[in-house]
Amino acid sequence: MNKTKSFLSGIMLIVIVFATLFFAVLLYNTVGQLSIHTYIFQMSNNPEQRVGPMQSMNDMTPDELRNKLIHKYVSEYFKVIPTQDNSKNGSVQQFTIRKLSTLDVYNKWYNGEATTIAKMAQQNMFRRIIVDRIVPTDDSNWFEVKYTAQTWEESNNMDTNVIESHGTVLLRVRFEKDFLPAINIKQSLKNGDNPALLFRFRVSDIRINRGGL
Repeated sequence: MNKTKSFLSGIMLIVIVFATLFFAVLLYNTVGQLSIHTYIFQMSNNPEQRVGPMQSMNDMTPDELRNKLIHKYVSEYFKVIPTQDNSKNGSVQQFTIRKLSTLDVYNKWYNGEATTIAKMAQQNMFRRIIVDRIVPTDDSNWFEVKYTAQTWEESNNMDTNVIESHGTVLLRVRFEKDFLPAINIKQSLKNGDNPALLFRFRVSDIRINRGGL
C-alpha cells in the first residue's frame, strides 16, 4: 500500500513539474511577443496640445478662424513666462505682438503691459490667460473678450496657490480669411514660425478693463 502511494505521489510530482515547465515556456513566449502601442488622445483642437497635422483653414468658418486668432492675441498680450532675463526685446512674445498689432497698439503694449510682464517674469512668476468668451459688438470691427488670468507667484512650486482674476478687453480687429501676400507658408512653418502670423489679422485698437488683474 505504501509503495502504491509512493508511486502515485511520484507520478503526481512529475506531472506538476512538467506542467510548471510548460506554463513557464508558454509565459516566456507570450512576453516575447508583446508589443506596446502608444495612443495619444487630444481632447480639443488646441494647437498647443496637437501632435498630428494642423487643422485645415478650409475646415473653419471665418468667424472660427478670427476667434482663434483673437484668443491667441489676448493670451500673448498678458502671459508671463518666468525668466531671469527681464528684457522686453527679442522675445517671441514681443515679436508676436508686434506682428499682430498696428504700431500704436504695439507701442502701448511695449510701454505698458510689457514692463509689468518683464518684472513678473524676473520674479519667477507665471501667468496664463484663458479666454472665456468672445462677443461681437454693434460695430463689426470691435470684439469684447472676457478672460480669466491665472497667476502663480512662484513657478515650479506645487505649494503655491493659483490666483485667479477676471478682465475684459475690447479689440478693434482688421481680419480677412486669407494669408498675407508674398509669404512662403511652407517655409515659414518649417522654420517654426507662429502660424497666427501668416494671416491677414491686425489689432488696430485695444481697451483694457483689468477687473483686478
